[in-house]
Amino acid sequence: MPAGDWFLLSLRVAHALAAMLWLGGGVYFVLAVRPASREADEPPRAFISAAQGYFGEWAQVATMVMVVTGGILVFDRLSNGSAGLTYVALMAAKILAALLAFWMTGVRPVRKMVRGRRRGSPELIVALGVVAFAIGVALSSVYGLNG
Repeated sequence: MPAGDWFLLSLRVAHALAAMLWLGGGVYFVLAVRPASREADEPPRAFISAAQGYFGEWAQVATMVMVVTGGILVFDRLSNGSAGLTYVALMAAKILAALLAFWMTGVRPVRKMVRGRRRGSPELIVALGVVAFAIGVALSSVYGLNG
């Protein structure tokens, strides 16, 4: 396998691992942390806040890895002429779902302007992440590494 293919493969692995971290953290929060906090005798707000703070740092790194690696991979696919209209439409849907999820979590360009706004519901954010992830899996399955 040529070096360029190894490079693209490493980008795909980094992209998938970052998506797994980001989405897995969201699923864990929605399915475990939030319900457990509701059942506690007293709301463990300090614990949840600290956990979100620690995970937020990882989520920001994962977001940046997904954006950078995804941008390179899309550019590669579009520039080599192997992307048809179906690929472009599915990739546009994936990018839209991911950007909406990122925006709803608070990854916004001007935080000071939106400080008072409520963030999106965790369930919707996770659902958008699942949509983006599922489309990515479908694209990888159909178009493959060299497709």
